Amino acid sequence: MSTTMNKASREYALQFGGAMVAYCIVLIASLTVLEHAQLPTPARALVAVAPVVPTIFALLAFVRFLGRMDELQRRIQLEALGFAFGATGILTFAYGFLENAGLPHLSYIWVLPVMVALWGVGAAVAARRYS
Repeated sequence: MSTTMNKASREYALQFGGAMVAYCIVLIASLTVLEHAQLPTPARALVAVAPVVPTIFALLAFVRFLGRMDELQRRIQLEALGFAFGATGILTFAYGFLENAGLPHLSYIWVLPVMVALWGVGAAVAARRYS
């Protein structure tokens, strides 16, 4: 791994890690406010979606990092993201039909964590194939 990649990796870890710390803080604050404060509906909606803001910064950190990767790393990420996108689509599609069979309704909040987990699986498989 080149010095440039090491620097890019460190910057990404700091930026992404900072965004995730901010996400945790904003999430806890948001849930606390929603549980204890009497707010009008528009304000409650803003407080409820506040945790999305740090995730935007996490996404921007990843996109910047992606731009600094070499061609092989980009290919691995493309394959991983393609797998995650397709597998998440198929899983959510299938579960939608299972809800028609009586399984409990799941919140949309689970789609992103499933996609991220599958992205990790896809990245591990693709990285192993190219190593």
